[in-house]
Amino acid sequence: MAADHFPSTHATWIDAQLTIAESGARAAAAGDAGGGARAESARDALRRHVMGRYAAALGAYVSTPQLRRVGERDELVSGFFARTMSDPGFFLRWKSSGMPLRRWLMNAMAFHCRGVVRDRQREDGRTAAVDAAALAESVAGAGGEDPAAAFDRAWALALANDAYAKVQAELAERGRGDDDDVFRMHVVDGMGYAQVAVRTGRTEAECRNAVRRVAAALRAAVRDLLREEGVPESGLDAAVDEVLAIMERDGR
Repeated sequence: MAADHFPSTHATWIDAQLTIAESGARAAAAGDAGGGARAESARDALRRHVMGRYAAALGAYVSTPQLRRVGERDELVSGFFARTMSDPGFFLRWKSSGMPLRRWLMNAMAFHCRGVVRDRQREDGRTAAVDAAALAESVAGAGGEDPAAAFDRAWALALANDAYAKVQAELAERGRGDDDDVFRMHVVDGMGYAQVAVRTGRTEAECRNAVRRVAAALRAAVRDLLREEGVPESGLDAAVDEVLAIMERDGR
């Protein structure tokens, strides 16, 4: 996924792409013909990463009743990626803000929706037919689901799914795919340990240990993904707990 090697072993993946983009832009300004290509390659890798991780969350955000009148879900999301994220400074401003990436993106989508409404008003020659701010703000209790809650739920699901896919791949590589089978039977299918033991030929204690191992690996994978997105070490445990709490509330 990375556009280039990490410039520092301590850099997160996103930090790496931003560093590559900045150094490439500086090189291009100094006359290096390849600098611009390196910068755009890093920016493109970063955009694709964010699109893959956040498209569902942004779609859930604009599908709530408060924002549904702004426009069609897929058009709003694709327009957001094309207009807002094409700005080379978009992620640099996020990094300087100190804001979690998901909050930065959600706020940016709200501004995008306001812009869509303003453009529509100009085209139609109207000035007060639609309250753009009211449409684009997350107002809990205004009927239907709160846009921020919808965003967080979809974001947590996407991140947890990515983490689980990573764990499954690692288990398969180590020849421990049976642990994943036990985990899915107990956690996903809701089977008791006695049932899982009969189904798999393991003891109940072995099944419990397998579930503990996969659960610990899943938590570590969520932690790694959050770190990649710039969550500081001091906030990682709380961020992991937040993701898992959202998933637990939704019965995932």
